[in-house]
Amino acid sequence: MFYYRGEKILGITPESNLHEYIGGLAQQWEITNSDEAKNTLNDLLSLQRSTEFEPFFHQPSKELSKIQKDISKGLGIDVNSVALVKSAYAWDICRAVSLAKWCYWAGYLTEKETWEVMKAASEVAAAKGKNWSDYTISFLLGRTIQGFDLDEMIVESKQIFTGKGPALRKIEDVDIYARYAFLN
Repeated sequence: MFYYRGEKILGITPESNLHEYIGGLAQQWEITNSDEAKNTLNDLLSLQRSTEFEPFFHQPSKELSKIQKDISKGLGIDVNSVALVKSAYAWDICRAVSLAKWCYWAGYLTEKETWEVMKAASEVAAAKGKNWSDYTISFLLGRTIQGFDLDEMIVESKQIFTGKGPALRKIEDVDIYARYAFLN
């Protein structure tokens, strides 16, 4: 999500107007203070939203099949690899990490609390996922099932997935999957 939003993938300091983040937290997440931030982050780390999607994976449908085919095509991988992923856990985990950074920037979390959220997110991802492929597919499944357009995110996802950014400009840390092992 960082790359999609134009933020540094591994950056911890804001590069744009903090008022945009504070407004976004209030409007999109209903977060205006530390307690609300921590409650929302706990919900994400406990996979509350993505768990609601579980029945979707156990009842094959034309909609799920189309999403899987679109992800397969967008990432350039076999549809069977996509079909093996039966969870949207990474949708909540990715949002928890993003939200922790934004809450830190807004002053709702300390730096220590932000790193604790990121560590907890890493532990949940390691427990639920197998590798970066599984994580990426899980994220895209969750985002698409949630109602977002896959086309908005698939190009950036493929660039991170393959470690190859756009030809005309260098993207810092686009090779993150190659440089950092998926711990499980």
